[in-house]
Amino acid sequence: MNRVGQSSSNAAVSQGGSASIKVFNFEKNSRKAKKIRKRKPENLIRRAGGLKQRKDLKYSNFQPLYELWCGYFTALIDQMKSGPDERLLKADYHGCLLRVEDAPNPSQIGLHGIVIHESKSTFQMVTRKDKLIVISKEKATFQFVLGGKVFTLIGDALRQKSFLRGKKQKSQMTLPFFLK
Repeated sequence: MNRVGQSSSNAAVSQGGSASIKVFNFEKNSRKAKKIRKRKPENLIRRAGGLKQRKDLKYSNFQPLYELWCGYFTALIDQMKSGPDERLLKADYHGCLLRVEDAPNPSQIGLHGIVIHESKSTFQMVTRKDKLIVISKEKATFQFVLGGKVFTLIGDALRQKSFLRGKKQKSQMTLPFFLK
C-alpha cells in the first residue's frame, strides 16, 4: 500500500485515466445496545414486594413482637454482670419500641414506633397510627425505655448489619520498612 486507503493496483491509472480511492471509517463500530438485566431480589422483604408497598401493616399486630423483644432484651441485660459490653451492639432491635430523639430531618424528631425491619442504614417502624415510617440511622439518635431505664442509641454506630456490629474487624497489620 502506498498511502492509507490506496492499494498498489488501484494507484495505477486505469483505462479511463482515473484512480479509485478507498475510504476507511476509523470511528468505532456502533455496538448493539445490551439489555440490562434486573438482579433478582436478595432477601425476603424484597421478594415480598418491599414493606413500603404494604398497606395492611397494623401496630396491634406487632405488639406481641414488642413483648417478645422486651423479654429478649431483659435477658440480655441480666446476663451482663459487669455493666454494658459489646453484646448491646450485637443486639437485635426488631420489635423494639424506638423514639427518634434527634435527626437531620426535624419532622422526624419525636416519631416513635415498633421496628419491623432494620437495614444497614435505616429503621422501618410502624407507628400507633398504622403508618410505616423509614428513619435513616445517619446522624440520628434513638431512645427506648425498658425496666425504668432509658437507653440511647447513636445511629452512626449502628450503620452496619447487626451480626457485624460487635465483630472485631481484622486489622491489616503493616510492617514498617527500615532503611539504612
